[in-house]
Amino acid sequence: MKIKSCFLFLFLFDIFSAQSYKAVYDFKWKPEKNAPEYLQEDFALLINENKTSDFLSYIKFKNDSTKTVTVKDFKKVGQGSMSFNYKYGESKFNEIVSKKYNLNEIIFEKQLYDKIFISNSSCKINWKINSEKDKFLGYPIQKATAEFGGRKWIAWFTTEVPVQDGPYKFYGLPGLILKINDSENEFLYEMKSITKENNDISERNFMSQNIIKLSSEKFYKIWEDYKKQPSSIFNYQTQAGNDGWTASYTIGGGNPNDKKYQEKFDKQQAEFLKSFENPIELKNDCL
Repeated sequence: MKIKSCFLFLFLFDIFSAQSYKAVYDFKWKPEKNAPEYLQEDFALLINENKTSDFLSYIKFKNDSTKTVTVKDFKKVGQGSMSFNYKYGESKFNEIVSKKYNLNEIIFEKQLYDKIFISNSSCKINWKINSEKDKFLGYPIQKATAEFGGRKWIAWFTTEVPVQDGPYKFYGLPGLILKINDSENEFLYEMKSITKENNDISERNFMSQNIIKLSSEKFYKIWEDYKKQPSSIFNYQTQAGNDGWTASYTIGGGNPNDKKYQEKFDKQQAEFLKSFENPIELKNDCL
């Protein structure tokens, strides 16, 4: 009887784990160290049958899922035209953190100007599970701590949602992370809701011409250069067959080879980048 009960538990666990979810998180961050106020944006964690997940801003999620539906409908017909009404500028985040659970792999995808950079890596997080427990949104939660990206983090997870995932690059606890913040409270993620549903953003990059796959170390260097001089991205090129592209074209109503356009772009992006003067990762722990 005990053996049957054990098999029944494992069977129900597998069924529960294989379901798809959308968890919505409130993200607050200090744009610069000791800033008097937080900036805020909602994010979505899309859990796909406990095999993969995607974490992205809620605005980008809505745009990408709408585009995917449109593209898939277009492909079924095989002719016609498509148009996408993207709400650029409403979100401060145009990146996606995807995870492949069975491979312990993280795929980071970020768009800079007309280029989409994709890097694969493994981010090892050594969690220390604490005996402290509490409740959040009706779920029993337990405390865990870790160091990641040069910061100390405090997470609260629940085993009632048996998915070893969480917001951003955080994963690996025996349940879903509902809350996590750094020790200085400069970055805070809190789950607002979770629903069982399937979502698809697989066609988000349809017709994108400049998709560049590279190492996380190389992207980290490109991002640091971008923060110093955003227009440096115009000059970034790789040999075909190496990191993947060689192309140039006009986007956003200007010519990237024009010096005045470069200066205007640098000025606009410098203002935008003020929201990220305090980076969530002080060092790159993903290799």
